[in-house]
Amino acid sequence: MNKALFIIGLIITGTAVAYEKVYLDRLLETRQCNFCNLSEAELSGEDLSGADMSEANLKNIDLSHAKLVGVWFTHSRMQGANLEGADISGSLLDYAELNGANLKNTNLAGSQMIFADLRDADLTGANLEGAQLRGIIYCNTIMPDGEINNNDC
Repeated sequence: MNKALFIIGLIITGTAVAYEKVYLDRLLETRQCNFCNLSEAELSGEDLSGADMSEANLKNIDLSHAKLVGVWFTHSRMQGANLEGADISGSLLDYAELNGANLKNTNLAGSQMIFADLRDADLTGANLEGAQLRGIIYCNTIMPDGEINNNDC
């Protein structure tokens, strides 16, 4: 009965939390959240430096203005993520799926992005100093200087 009422409530309100709270709690307590689901989680302004979020589902996550120094995002699915103003310096983003991500004014200095997908991403004002960028997919990607990169369309 309670489960049925919960489902009816979700249908009526049209809202549901996509991420699983157990994963959010684990990330905040241990800085470990590889293979977890944090899609649509609100972590704006959090300090998650040194965390392992490799192979995680981070679609539409809000990490704006977060401190993410040295975080492992390898193979993470980050489509539509909001990382505006975040400090991601020294992080690993190899094979990360960042299509449609907001990376405006993000500090990516010294980060590593090998074979990452940046289709439709916005890097306006991002700091890429010393970043290792190889095999990146660019299509309708707004670069730090505001130019659009369509190399891989």
